Amino acid sequence: MVKRKSLLMALISLIVVGMAAAGCSKGNAGAESSGTSEAAGSSAGASGEQVTLKVWGDLANQAVLEEPFKKINEAFMAKHPNIKIDYEFAQSEDSLNVALQANSLPDAFFVQGNKSTKMAEMARNNQILPLDEYNIIDTSRFPEEAINYTMVDGKVYSSPPSFFDYAMIYYNKDIFAKYNLQVPKTWDEFVQLNDTLLSNGVTPLAVGGNGDFDRYWPIQEMAPAFINDDMIALYEGKPINDDRMTELFDTYRSFIEKGYYGKDFVAMDGKAAQLAFTNGKTAMIYDGTWSNTIYAQTGMNIGRFAMPGKDGTRYAQSGMNNSTTYAIAATSKHPKEAAEYLKFLGSAEAAQIMEDANGNIPIVKDIQPKDEIVAEFSAFDVIGKNIYHAFSAAATENSKPQDLLLSEILPKLMLKKITGAEATQLLEQELAKK
Repeated sequence: MVKRKSLLMALISLIVVGMAAAGCSKGNAGAESSGTSEAAGSSAGASGEQVTLKVWGDLANQAVLEEPFKKINEAFMAKHPNIKIDYEFAQSEDSLNVALQANSLPDAFFVQGNKSTKMAEMARNNQILPLDEYNIIDTSRFPEEAINYTMVDGKVYSSPPSFFDYAMIYYNKDIFAKYNLQVPKTWDEFVQLNDTLLSNGVTPLAVGGNGDFDRYWPIQEMAPAFINDDMIALYEGKPINDDRMTELFDTYRSFIEKGYYGKDFVAMDGKAAQLAFTNGKTAMIYDGTWSNTIYAQTGMNIGRFAMPGKDGTRYAQSGMNNSTTYAIAATSKHPKEAAEYLKFLGSAEAAQIMEDANGNIPIVKDIQPKDEIVAEFSAFDVIGKNIYHAFSAAATENSKPQDLLLSEILPKLMLKKITGAEATQLLEQELAKK
């Protein structure tokens, strides 16, 4: 009996010692994991636990992101064998809103930083995690505007952007050659180019008129040429010039009245507009640098140029590329591992994979440009303000001028239901709301 009791006590002692050692090991791993990829990887490895992170990708851009993200996720999992990435292109505006309402976000999902008010709203509603303690950004690599993109109220909430994007003009070089046309150097030359194409029976521009952002691209490209100073003023909390704003909206409407977009564009979405261009039914298309892969894969003889202003200044529009900018849900059960994933998305290795696939414009110096096409992307003189971002910066709880622009003003201009002056008045009224 004594022997059995001794054996039992010895066994209990071993269990207690083992539990204490495990607890100590776990505590040390947790302390070391803050801010370092090696430590966070080992935190999962210390217990042998296989962690699965559910990640949502950008459904709208699956065509250009699927290949690079497959390679990025494979590279990450090779470095972190105990972290599995369950990646799905499941995120749209609707699916994100449903997940927010149902409190069912994945561990990580893509965000658009300061391009809109959405990330700020999620941060202030405690739906995404502040990431400063994880040190996911190497501040020596990224410019200030990239770091600002990730922040809300002075805290980091997303992985940093490695690329810069803007809307530009893609054109069919064969059609230009057929009619002896040149890339326009000024705004007036751009208008004349459209008139020449139209007079020869060629629809100048493919535009999707059946979607908020599809009909938005023309005005994003036009805006710096007309109201760049006003957009800067909006960022600084200053008033806009009504005359210049009216001229911009009248010009947007005049392209429709002149027939530059053809007859059926109102029924087309962005995909249909891209198809019209790649099928040779239009000479040009408003689109972004992010869509280059789509056109490069067609084998068409395609050129690219930035929109020229009245004085010949070629304008890009400020816009960080959000292909690798992700946030972590506050409900995630694995925030340290998710932070490691975000850190990798901001790394030179992940960025180079994305660059090799899509040929984006790098904003960090340690990325090797894919090819000479990137040089065409870089052929601009000024990075002008982005009109949607400018109105987002002026937004308040009661005033949403950026939403009014997309959902009411542009559709009514496109359908010729309001004038440029009426559009300006609507915006002024929205901006005046307290």
